[in-house]
Amino acid sequence: MTKSMPERSDPPQVSVIIPTRGRAELLLQRALKSALHQTLREIEIIIVVDGPDPATYAAVQSVGDIRVRLIELAERVGGGEARNIGVRAARAEWIALLDDDDEWLPHKLSEQLEVARRAPGRPIVACPWIERTPRGDELNPVRPQEQGEALGDYLLARRTPGEKPCGLVSSLLMVPRDLLLDVPFVPGLLKHQDWDWLLRAAGRQGVHLAFSPTVAAVWYYEEPRPSVSRQLNWRFSFDWALGHLQRGTMSPRAFVGFLNSHVSAAAQLTHNLGAVVPLSAAFFRARPRRFEVIRFVLGWLIPLETRRTLSSLLRRFRPGRPERHPQKNAEQRPERTSYRIALIDPLDTGHHGSYALMLAQGLVGAGHSVHLIGSEALVTTVCARVPKVRGSVLPLFPEGMAQYYQLSRLGRETANIRFFREALRLAKAERADVIHLLYLDSFTQSWLLALLLSQHMLSSVRVRATLHWLYFLRRYKAEGGSPQSEAAHLLIVRALGMLRVRILVHSRGLAGQLTDKAPHLRVDTVPYFAESGTYSAAARVTLRDSVRHRFSIPEGASALLAFGGTRQDKGIDLAIRALALLPDQYHLMVVGAARAFDAQSLIDMAEDCGVSRRTHFLLEHVPDEDVESYFIAADCVILPYRRVFAGQSGPLLIAAALGIPVVASDIGVLAETVSEYCLGLLCAPEDVVALASTIERLPSVSLSPATGRFMQDHSPARFTQATLASYDAEA
Repeated sequence: MTKSMPERSDPPQVSVIIPTRGRAELLLQRALKSALHQTLREIEIIIVVDGPDPATYAAVQSVGDIRVRLIELAERVGGGEARNIGVRAARAEWIALLDDDDEWLPHKLSEQLEVARRAPGRPIVACPWIERTPRGDELNPVRPQEQGEALGDYLLARRTPGEKPCGLVSSLLMVPRDLLLDVPFVPGLLKHQDWDWLLRAAGRQGVHLAFSPTVAAVWYYEEPRPSVSRQLNWRFSFDWALGHLQRGTMSPRAFVGFLNSHVSAAAQLTHNLGAVVPLSAAFFRARPRRFEVIRFVLGWLIPLETRRTLSSLLRRFRPGRPERHPQKNAEQRPERTSYRIALIDPLDTGHHGSYALMLAQGLVGAGHSVHLIGSEALVTTVCARVPKVRGSVLPLFPEGMAQYYQLSRLGRETANIRFFREALRLAKAERADVIHLLYLDSFTQSWLLALLLSQHMLSSVRVRATLHWLYFLRRYKAEGGSPQSEAAHLLIVRALGMLRVRILVHSRGLAGQLTDKAPHLRVDTVPYFAESGTYSAAARVTLRDSVRHRFSIPEGASALLAFGGTRQDKGIDLAIRALALLPDQYHLMVVGAARAFDAQSLIDMAEDCGVSRRTHFLLEHVPDEDVESYFIAADCVILPYRRVFAGQSGPLLIAAALGIPVVASDIGVLAETVSEYCLGLLCAPEDVVALASTIERLPSVSLSPATGRFMQDHSPARFTQATLASYDAEA
């Protein structure tokens, strides 16, 4: 052994034993830090380094607290013997065991010592704890030990099909030093060191289990790094349990529970079908109960992750489930002062960038931590504008979006699910409290399947998804749509609700339509943000003249603007045909990327309608900083959208913010917004004559637009506040 740090002269009340090797950073950040922050100050902390490890030795020496004693072993002896060495070196009457990757709450030792001193005999004092896995946090133990219940049964057996065992680990325990000297850990034992010691110690005279009153430890399990608990060796675990069964330190009931929970799972995960025969023979010799037989059989038929997902769903929706002992039900979690929020968007074109940017700015400004997951273009843009945002680049389809859209429907669904599963994993790795999918619309089925496959990670996470369009409702389908299609989509949305996903929409009308069809769905209305204009009155005059000159629009002409691209539901073809019915003083600017109609087809349409000189095209993406100029140049913004348009309109919001009147189709959110704020006139959808006559009538109508109230209701601050209100709400 190497030299130790200096010892204090006064005897400690508790000796903390931490065996470690090769995990200096974890040791300092978790175990040692939490031990040094205990409210009980009269302690010594003995760190036993299992074999030569200069990095760990140097890291501990840098701590500089005289309560820390360091023992470095000349060769590796394993975790069990390292604990024994620490116990033999300890000076206190009570020993608290702590693994280097776990941590304590500050009151742990003081509460346990009080219980230990009052308890008769030789108590093993445990504390309630948080089990922290990639699937989330879970409070333990699930129940107290029953009177007369063997410790092995409490650790490993199930009383009912839905109840998990209460397995304790060493980081929870405070034990009399003399008991650890009488019953040392088994040197060289590869796995199950904690349970092995508990099973052997439970047979000694006067030994019993006691609990301190409150949660006081965090046990980290299944983290993606090497650890003893992650080593899958079904044969070793089987032989270990069989040995305890034969010696009488493990009951047949505990043996059956251990085979089901650990040995069969290890054999399945390592794809060792040869284990079925010996495990089945030993299992049935132990006379399992019926539910244990079912569990054993299903364990070999259904993959472990699938069983975990189903189990998580059943626990969520089981009515009247009892509260976990000894803590409150996990639903009753304390209010947070800030969230760790993961924003996910698989797309980056059009409004996707500005939407993610505005929300990220608002959330960071409100004091929350934001992690954005999406394409390189999306992440780069937002992180450059909001440096406090963390970004993870995750393309929807690595080969590119052009290739993505050439995939079959099944191919796209597969790509979508792969994207969402990885996005959820990244969000969970960042310890997100809230996961928010910013664009659910085209991905309802993929998102649902990804959530089902990832439920094991999401037990403590609030999931939200924004639905911009109610495209699946029959009222927005051409010729009424299919009842079967609507029913199928509503089933998917209801299933999202069952997974406790809250849906965000940008209109009270859409929220009402959705809840009418799915009454139990949690739907929140979040107003879409609108930004104030950036130009002064004088600058607007100059800019207006410049744009109109560039488009060769004559002085005195009435300029109409159709902005946002040529997607079929936006009705650009209807606008061109309506222009043909209007007097020559009307000119039409068509601005935005060409999509459903390509540039040449629109040019040909204007030629065929005899309005080519009065139709002015800029069929390309417009940078955000240039968008406002085209609206300033217009006398009227037209929104001739078809009936299938089922969401909020970006051009409508820009026009409203700038005080430019609109002529819009009398459908959905368009009609709701235009009417509520007196923003312009409505016309029958997909009716060219009605569109032309309404445009011609607009100058004679006296409008009193409620621009101030609109901007207040749709301000970026209100957008952020409403989103956070959804995060705060229970699912």
